[in-house]
Amino acid sequence: MEVLIFAGIIVLMVLVLDSRKTIAALRNRIDILENRDRQASPATKQTVLAETVKPPAEEPESAPEAPVKRAAKAAATPEKVTAPAPPQPSRKVYKPTSPTPPASPVSTEPPPPRQSAAKRFEDLIGGKLPIWIGGIALIFAGFFLVRFSIEAGLFGPAARCVTATLFGLLLIGLSEFGYKIPKFGKIFTDDVRIGHSIAGAGIAVLYATLYMASELYGLLGLYPALGGVIAVTILAFVLSQRHGPPTAIMGLLGGFAAPYVAGLGPESVAPLLIYLGVFTAGLFGLAIHRGWAWLALLATGGSVLWTTALLFMDLSGDVPFVGAFIVLLAIGGVLTLSRTGTSFGIPKPVMQAIPLGVGLLQLVTLAPLIEFSLVSWLFFGVLAIFAIALAWRDKDMTPAVAGALGLSLAMVATAFSNTGADQMQLSAAIGLAVLFGAAGHVFALREKDGWMWAAVGLAAPTGMLLLIYGLGDLGWSQNSWAIACLLTAATTAFMAWRTRAVSAFLPPPLASGLTAILVAIALWIWTPQSLGALVAILIAAALAFWARFITRKAISVQSVVAIALGGMIMLADGFGLIEGLFESLAGDTDLYPYLPDLGPSVIQLLLPAIAIVGITYFFRDGFGKVISKIIAGFGLIAVGGFVYSLLKQPLAIGPIQDFVAYGFAERAVFTHLLALAGWLLLRQTWNDKLATPLKSLGFALAGLALFRFVYFDLLLLSPTSVKQAMGPAPIANLGTLHFTAAMLWLWLYARTETLAASLPKLVRPLEIGSLLAAIAAVMVTVRQAVHGTDIATPPFTSTETYLYSAGLLVLAIAWLARGIQTTNALLRIAGLLLLTLVTFKVFLIDAAQLEGILRILSFLGLGIALIGIGWIYGKVMKADEAKAES
Repeated sequence: MEVLIFAGIIVLMVLVLDSRKTIAALRNRIDILENRDRQASPATKQTVLAETVKPPAEEPESAPEAPVKRAAKAAATPEKVTAPAPPQPSRKVYKPTSPTPPASPVSTEPPPPRQSAAKRFEDLIGGKLPIWIGGIALIFAGFFLVRFSIEAGLFGPAARCVTATLFGLLLIGLSEFGYKIPKFGKIFTDDVRIGHSIAGAGIAVLYATLYMASELYGLLGLYPALGGVIAVTILAFVLSQRHGPPTAIMGLLGGFAAPYVAGLGPESVAPLLIYLGVFTAGLFGLAIHRGWAWLALLATGGSVLWTTALLFMDLSGDVPFVGAFIVLLAIGGVLTLSRTGTSFGIPKPVMQAIPLGVGLLQLVTLAPLIEFSLVSWLFFGVLAIFAIALAWRDKDMTPAVAGALGLSLAMVATAFSNTGADQMQLSAAIGLAVLFGAAGHVFALREKDGWMWAAVGLAAPTGMLLLIYGLGDLGWSQNSWAIACLLTAATTAFMAWRTRAVSAFLPPPLASGLTAILVAIALWIWTPQSLGALVAILIAAALAFWARFITRKAISVQSVVAIALGGMIMLADGFGLIEGLFESLAGDTDLYPYLPDLGPSVIQLLLPAIAIVGITYFFRDGFGKVISKIIAGFGLIAVGGFVYSLLKQPLAIGPIQDFVAYGFAERAVFTHLLALAGWLLLRQTWNDKLATPLKSLGFALAGLALFRFVYFDLLLLSPTSVKQAMGPAPIANLGTLHFTAAMLWLWLYARTETLAASLPKLVRPLEIGSLLAAIAAVMVTVRQAVHGTDIATPPFTSTETYLYSAGLLVLAIAWLARGIQTTNALLRIAGLLLLTLVTFKVFLIDAAQLEGILRILSFLGLGIALIGIGWIYGKVMKADEAKAES
């Protein structure tokens, strides 16, 4: 019962879809004929009118008008027109719904308005569905007729089967000859769908009768039942030539149900496959003849269901026969669909790919049943070659090749996981890689789908290599894997060379990237671990050169990625430097243990860093300005890290005692070396290519020197707060020299033309910073003169306080003198401000601590100095005013 309901629903759906297409085609044909009639009628009337008005003497005007006049005369002769005979009842045969294109131009008049939704609903529910539902009802009528005879005990099994057979034949007879019945036959001529539905119902009743006779009552044996089903199926397909899809669907359902009705199973695989092959071939032939793509898809689906069911049964030695049938079914389905139209709005390439994809999936399922033997790989190889041949003939089928490659990789992975990579599986994997790789290389230059072929040609060898490495467990040596990577890289490099001029985006970058990865892996295997960063940088250089050669921005990006990979390896190798950097920023003074060994650092850090800077310089146009600056900056920082590690070697400062003795001296040397290098780079005149990068480097070094001076010498590790040896000499000590040098560097940078032109707003802050550094130098000098080499731990004394005032007073006078001499307003103003501050300090702080003659001498000296300064400064001001007036 449930099977019949399901079959009826399927028939109903297909019939409704087919009826909609048929009605649409007929409506289109009617519109064309009406437009043609509307075009012809006005022309005929005008011709008749011209014939009536023209005088007889003007008839033979010219030869070309004769056909028109004859046509007009013929049109103006009503007595020769005979009325059409009334239509006779005729047998209507199902025909394809696609109309013949019109020979005359289509009228420009607007087509008739579309039917409303209510009208379409009324037409469907009231005109179409009742006919098909009525046909299904006849099927149930036959079923309940047999059931009633069983329940009432009216007939025996044989009589019941005969009754059901007669009922089915009666329905088929009505569909064929019902139009000849007087009066009643008009129903069949008015609507051909009535005959279609009755024919389908009759076929369904006959199938049900055969099932009842063989399975329920045992009246028919295996072969008679199978023969009966085949006969009904043939009858169904013969009727489908007249009645269309409904009868064909009933024949299809019955034909695929026949083996089940007949009791065929795993014990009779060969007869079953022969039957399915013959039956499916017949369906394919009918689909080609009528252009029914849906029939070919349903036929393929029915055979797939049977073969899938067989794969899950105990077939013992019959599995290869099932595999052969799967291969033939897939090939036949694809070829059949290539000769039919489309159906259900599915694009034709997609429909053709369905049998092929299902066949490959079934072969993947079948292979474990025969332990991935040679036969299973041959079956799969045949379908793979068939997919490639299809794509060679039809460019729209190229995605099917990509799908076949994906299933090939899945089958290889399954084989490696189940049985391991023995000689058979390894040979099969290599063979499939060669097959798809060669096809990809051959068709990689095609215009429309070449990019997809190139992707297949690249994915096949690299994917197989990855599977062999990950799942194969071959026990190969490292050298063997390196050789395998290089062999695979040779194929990808050849693809990169062949597609270098292809306009598609994907092939050249993909081929170049895979080649770089495979070559890098091989080199990493063959070289020591310390050369890891250098190998990555060399690969980046090769990619940058190749990108410039074929002008591909994407490959330049790959080069940047390779440089970033090399940089990460460098960071891992030089992690001690990074750790030491953060510890130094936190105030740790024992940094030597963090430094890497100097010898290995040359290979792991210095050479890759120099290579990065060189690559950035030579290929800066491909990278762009921003990326080039970032990469070059990283390389220079790495070089600086190595130089820092190198300079830390002589003193090797470790414990706190070493830091107290040598820490300040080492830090001062590093700072002034950075300042000197930056100043030399900024003051030098460079050519146009080197000017920007070298001046940027100069600014970076100058900024680093200033940061070290401010952060370490003034804040974190100031010699006035952290104990550090300054030296015993009162003036020629490290503190005085360091702070005085810092003052000079700041003043020199402020006077550098490059800085004044590039960053003019920094000139004044640098000058002010230089003056502040001079004040710091005076204070450090005074404290060292009072306390000696240690200026951090001793307390302040009154003598030290007086000397601060004296020293700052001398500095203020020096600034004023230099400012007056050079007409530098900043020095004069700074001198006056410092003089003012010193004056307040003397009056408010120093004087309170002095007594007697010392207080008198202090104020006397300060008074004389201030008067003298005021007198000199007044003369300078008057001179400036006189100069301004003149």
